[in-house]
Amino acid sequence: MSSLIFYFDAEQALIATDTLAVKPEGDPLLFCSKAIHLPHLNTVIAGTGQGGFATRWAIHVNDRMVINGINNLDFHTPQGLRDLWDTYCDEFNITDNATTTVYQFGYCQETDKMMAIAYRSTNNFESEPRPYGLAAKPECSFPEGDYEIPAVFVDMMNEQREIQSNVALNERIYIGGRINVLHVTKTGCSSYKLHEFSDYQQHENQLFANHAKKC
Repeated sequence: MSSLIFYFDAEQALIATDTLAVKPEGDPLLFCSKAIHLPHLNTVIAGTGQGGFATRWAIHVNDRMVINGINNLDFHTPQGLRDLWDTYCDEFNITDNATTTVYQFGYCQETDKMMAIAYRSTNNFESEPRPYGLAAKPECSFPEGDYEIPAVFVDMMNEQREIQSNVALNERIYIGGRINVLHVTKTGCSSYKLHEFSDYQQHENQLFANHAKKC
């Protein structure tokens, strides 16, 4: 599981994720990208919950689907996610308690405005268009008054880390590595590192030490 914070309006979407993936017991497994931009669709796919599922869906969309934009993609996504989730759960022996939510961000072909859509396993992956504004998972407080995007993402994600540090180990969402941001506009997408967490180097050293032992 991971952190996802995003803001979008009619003209843009900014999607922030952390980069830490962990083993079931919570030990660092690797650093990875948790939001994927598909340039031929100018669409970003991200997810929360079961690790790796959203990126598996992004690969499926890229390699196996003939579509021309987010509206066309949205039409096929609910059933596509249901089929992929069944296969994914069988392949990795995922329990019935596991959940995932996939998010897709792109320009609506009908309104020529940015849109964001959520697909939750708890709702049978039905299409749920999101309202403009700021959203975050897991829980954290939201800024009041004027705030700067994406700078505010750093405080929000640090608060998520603090909240999760007090959650039982078997229920904790592990957030770490770096904060990567994808900024989507009508003409394309830029990506950059927004922040590096204080324990990044510790986790990196642990990852390479574990890899060296296997070799």
